[in-house]
Amino acid sequence: MKNIYTTLFILLISTTTFAQTSEKADKLLAEVSSKMSAYKNMYIKFKYTLENKEADLRQESSGFVTTQKEKYNLNFMGNDLIYDGEKTYVISVEDKEINIIDGDTEEEMLTPSKLLFFYKEGYMSTWNLLKKINGKSIQFIKLTPIDSESESSHFLVGIDTQTKHIHSITDVGINGTQTIFKIEDFKANQTISENLFTFDKTKYSKENYTINE
Repeated sequence: MKNIYTTLFILLISTTTFAQTSEKADKLLAEVSSKMSAYKNMYIKFKYTLENKEADLRQESSGFVTTQKEKYNLNFMGNDLIYDGEKTYVISVEDKEINIIDGDTEEEMLTPSKLLFFYKEGYMSTWNLLKKINGKSIQFIKLTPIDSESESSHFLVGIDTQTKHIHSITDVGINGTQTIFKIEDFKANQTISENLFTFDKTKYSKENYTINE
């Protein structure tokens, strides 16, 4: 009987601690979401790394994106993606081919709005390590998917404690693969042209692109 009470006591303490930690993590994530959602537009230069040490796999790439609310113009891995709020234009410069998709692309790691705000639902959050990186204090939040069939073991979201901006996002897969998205440059509320989010069909037709509608 004593062992049962001891077990219940430990469980109660653990649950209370988890709730407090989760509330603290959720509060910081809410501050980040509120601040970044308030910007009229954002320019982000990023580094993308795919790594699995056991499989001796490491791939690196970089890209940049400009967003304005739900619209974006993204350059990544040889493709330009333009989302004008209604359609996504996937432009392969190498193949000189364009695919037009109704709505937003379903590639979650490539959709800026999903990438920057994916943590808002579907995850349990816990307070993690605080690290000093290049002179900045980066607080990490661990996100564990609620979905038991998720291919991700957990995510680590690094947050700059001073600016309340996302510093990095690491997706740790159940197979040991880590996908790391690190922001290298960030600018907000820039003067940008609305044409940045407009697909110029005439331009690409003149350049002999194949356009699949």
